[in-house]
Amino acid sequence: MYRQNFYFRLGLYIFLLIVFSGGLFLLVQASSWYAVLPALGIVWMVTDIIRVFNRIPKKISYFFNAVENEDSTLLFPEKIQHKPTKEMNQSLNRVNRLIQEVKLRNREQEQYYSMLLEQVATGIVVMNENGSILQANSSAKRLLNYQELTHIEQLKRIDSNLHQAFFQLKEESSHQSVKVTHRNRVTQLSLQATTFKNHEKALRIVSIHDISNELDAKEIESWQKLIRVLTHEIMNSITPITSLSETLLKYYLPPEKSVDEKTVTNTVKGLEVINERGVGLIRFVESYRKLTKLSNPVLKPIVLKNLIEHLLLLLENEPNFHRIRFRVETDSPNLSVEADEMQLSQVFINLIKNAMQAVENVAEPHIIIRAHSTPGGRCEIKMIDNGPGIPSEIREQIFIPFFTTKENGSGIGLSLSRQIMKNHGGSIEVASSPGTTVFTLSL
Repeated sequence: MYRQNFYFRLGLYIFLLIVFSGGLFLLVQASSWYAVLPALGIVWMVTDIIRVFNRIPKKISYFFNAVENEDSTLLFPEKIQHKPTKEMNQSLNRVNRLIQEVKLRNREQEQYYSMLLEQVATGIVVMNENGSILQANSSAKRLLNYQELTHIEQLKRIDSNLHQAFFQLKEESSHQSVKVTHRNRVTQLSLQATTFKNHEKALRIVSIHDISNELDAKEIESWQKLIRVLTHEIMNSITPITSLSETLLKYYLPPEKSVDEKTVTNTVKGLEVINERGVGLIRFVESYRKLTKLSNPVLKPIVLKNLIEHLLLLLENEPNFHRIRFRVETDSPNLSVEADEMQLSQVFINLIKNAMQAVENVAEPHIIIRAHSTPGGRCEIKMIDNGPGIPSEIREQIFIPFFTTKENGSGIGLSLSRQIMKNHGGSIEVASSPGTTVFTLSL
């Protein structure tokens, strides 16, 4: 009974220590070898006291080791008479239950998010810096045509371009677009990557979207717009030709018998209109051929500042050129790009002429041509004018072939420029607001 009572045990230890210490003192004074016995008793008592007081830290240490090792069977006795120890054991058991509840909720959340990921149509892949795939949902496996994904090297078996795209995402890129061919079916995939840290380890989440249908829809829409423009242009030329032909035929068919001077004059005028319309239609068709038969670019280094200044000299005879303030700005006088000089010149000329026309009615017109290198190793050229801006309702249509708001415009300048930039692996974009328009070329 006394072993379960901490205070009785502590009092007994103190009493025995006093007795042993007194006996040791008397025996040492008497020079008796029996002094060894109380000395051994004191050592035993001190050792036992240390062991008792170390029991609590050891118990707590044992508890934390069990938590670290995820030992859920740990349980401390609560049916003891020593109240402080009892309360400590109850607290440890309560903390252990809370930890188990948190772990259970975490597992439930993991299951919930896993089930959620399995339900979404977007493919999700989680990979580490070594390219190991830690998680991939069923949509990702379906889009990538691979059921057991453990490393991006496996993607080489599907498509080398797909592997290269994932490799770029693993390194630094945040977006890739790639065509994947599997069993004679071509799929266009858009890959987006985001970096996050988990236990100090950098991981990349890659979302995979099948954008084939979106591209098909956009392609159909583009074709519909192009067909509308082609129909409009052709009908504008064919209708007056047909009408004039019928009128002229009536001059020379019964009941008309004679051909007088007025008839001849009207016939000549009608034929002139027909000829004019015919030439316009031929020019239109030639423009279409020019757009669809653009030659492959012959790349060579081009110093941008020199090219732009040379083109400005060529355009000096254009109307209103000298009232416009031109400014050319580059990161370096020797900033250069790999491009086809003739084709790139055509793009610049189209944009400069458009900018000049945009600032015709501006009091203090200026055009800025600014070029600089981007952190990604590309070159960006901006063509900035202070014209009235491009209305938002037509901004998306300006790159459509043959769309034009100019009375004598062909409507192929910007569409041809976009095609040239695309063939160079670059792009052309526009941003506009009242008082400023910016065309941005990226190479």
